[in-house]
Amino acid sequence: MKTHKNAMATTAAMAATALVLALACGTATAQDLGNLGGKLGGVLGGSSGSMSSGSMGNVAGLLQYCVKNNYLGGDSGASGLAGKLLGKTQGGSSNTDYQSGLGGILKGSNGKTTNLSDVGGGNSDLKSKITTKACDVVLKQGKSFLGH
Repeated sequence: MKTHKNAMATTAAMAATALVLALACGTATAQDLGNLGGKLGGVLGGSSGSMSSGSMGNVAGLLQYCVKNNYLGGDSGASGLAGKLLGKTQGGSSNTDYQSGLGGILKGSNGKTTNLSDVGGGNSDLKSKITTKACDVVLKQGKSFLGH
């Protein structure tokens, strides 16, 4: 039952992310979208496109990345949530998915990756919007992993 619940939460996060990316990209120029597509292509897969992470460890690391770089509001609870997720992650802080997340690397459930530091195709405003939206989605995904 718990696996089914996690699968449903991941599917919901994937759908939300696809919508968020579509909305965020709506204000970009064609050139920005071309560059962005190349950067996000690593995690976008199939017909449902996703920016959700494939593992609890990666979510924990990404949350720390988002907090460190001020992509989440100060009272989001992301640091505490990241700690709880890390406690449930095999290998703890030495987990490779967690370490990737700390560096802003999102590892999708399809095995593909993207570096949140590189999104936006050189447009810092677009990068900030996309990364903030991605961090919001990762925060929701982290909460769903813990049943919040």
